[in-house]
Amino acid sequence: MNGWDVMTDLVVLLSVASLLGVVAERLRLSSIVGAILGGMLVGPGLLGWVHNDHLEVQYVAEFGVALLLFTIGLEITRDKLVAFGLQGAVVGVLQVVITLVGGALAAWLFGWGIGGSIAIGAMVALSSTAAVARTLFDSGQLESQHGRMAVAMLLVQDLAIVPLVIGLTILGGPIEIQEVAAEIGFAGARMVGAVLIIGLVAVLLIPRLLHSSHLSGNRELPIVLAVVTAVLAAWLSHELGLSAAVGAFIAGLALANSPFARQIRSDVTGLKAIFLTIFFASIGTLADLSWIFTDNHIVTVIMLACVIVVGKAILSGFAARLAGVATGTAMAAGICVAQIGEFSFVVGGVAGAEGLLDEETLNLLVAASVVTLLFVPMMIAIAPRLAGWLGRGSSGEASCGRGRVIVIGIGPSSGAALESIRNAGVPITVIDFNHLAVQRQRDCGDEGIVGDARRVELLAAAGVANARLVLLSLPDPKAAAAVCQQVRVLAASVPIIVRCSYNRAEASLRSAGATDVVLEEEAVGLVLGRAVADRLEQPPV
Repeated sequence: MNGWDVMTDLVVLLSVASLLGVVAERLRLSSIVGAILGGMLVGPGLLGWVHNDHLEVQYVAEFGVALLLFTIGLEITRDKLVAFGLQGAVVGVLQVVITLVGGALAAWLFGWGIGGSIAIGAMVALSSTAAVARTLFDSGQLESQHGRMAVAMLLVQDLAIVPLVIGLTILGGPIEIQEVAAEIGFAGARMVGAVLIIGLVAVLLIPRLLHSSHLSGNRELPIVLAVVTAVLAAWLSHELGLSAAVGAFIAGLALANSPFARQIRSDVTGLKAIFLTIFFASIGTLADLSWIFTDNHIVTVIMLACVIVVGKAILSGFAARLAGVATGTAMAAGICVAQIGEFSFVVGGVAGAEGLLDEETLNLLVAASVVTLLFVPMMIAIAPRLAGWLGRGSSGEASCGRGRVIVIGIGPSSGAALESIRNAGVPITVIDFNHLAVQRQRDCGDEGIVGDARRVELLAAAGVANARLVLLSLPDPKAAAAVCQQVRVLAASVPIIVRCSYNRAEASLRSAGATDVVLEEEAVGLVLGRAVADRLEQPPV
């Protein structure tokens, strides 16, 4: 396969995935669903335009996951890491162990042997880092309690790949105890080495280069340097036998406290979107549609996918609950990771090579995995509502937003209002697309969410259901009306004050649920009238 064949596959995947992603968004579904369906359409199981054995495409797709984890690492400052790290690690380990045991026990009860059952349990234990982290970020839930718990589970799962592969190799045939101990020791040493090397480079070298006078005033080189940092970290981690995504995440963590963190995050956003689209489309190519739609396999696949989603959500939530996480947060986090992820295919490949699983079983598990990935956006949309419902009256996530003022849209028109709210001693949560504006409000002590307030799941994560007041300062009346409608879905009685740029839009805003509408044209008229009166009171020159 030459370079142009790879380019052709990438163009086909991007084109079809983008087209179906637009269709999915118009149907109020996630673009992830469209990308996966696009991969299934052009994959070997249907049109055959792209083959899932093209490793070059898979490497490019994995780069998208690495960039995603790199940007997530940039969001987690050292203070957040220290405050959350230990409990998150405990939750992650418990989730892997409990889900693996539960999946293996279920497979054994259905007639698989011990080795095959453990292999199935290992596959079920792993979730999709890319799909979950991307959807949490897009919906504004990444900073929520259940979002952070879900990310902790995902990171531990990525680290667990090495011991899981070693364990399946042992089950596949006779192996010396000394070899096992040596391999585990080498894996631990590689992990420590990766953390030290990536951390030192990111903390000591990269900030110095960014401060360099040669880069000052140059817009392109800092972007290249940021991407190179993520790529080198991912490559080093891969070469040391670890997950490339984990290496990129460590690099992001190391740079999170850098003054350049926000700029780097902004710089790589476009690249991340492109490569993640390729990634999700490449996952879709793994589904063999010709096999799925023969001999009623489709019924078995859908039933298995539903059992996996429900069972894994319960087991993962139970694991978080054992670690002391509030019930609502635990179950919401469990729902977020209740799918089979991309690294399960790696584990399944090892299990097949070792003779633990036959080809029919692997086809079934891969097909069910792809189906569970289609559920991810819907499950994560449900998560904050479940957290609020189960946590009502407790210290869980339902208290998020209680007594707060939710301010949607940051700009000159909302500045005086924000100051008045602070002077009244009322806590504030701001929502805006501009991450720099949100960060400025965080620096003032407010909570901030970057995202589209027209998404009901983002409003739920902000705690609109328990808010004292919602203030909309959006220049676009149509967008403001859409947000009002979504707020009313979650909170029927919370007061909503809306800025209205044009008098003619007042009726539509009130019908959408606005309690008070502040008309800019009237406000400007009052100010103009006051200015004229003041000027007329002065003696003529």
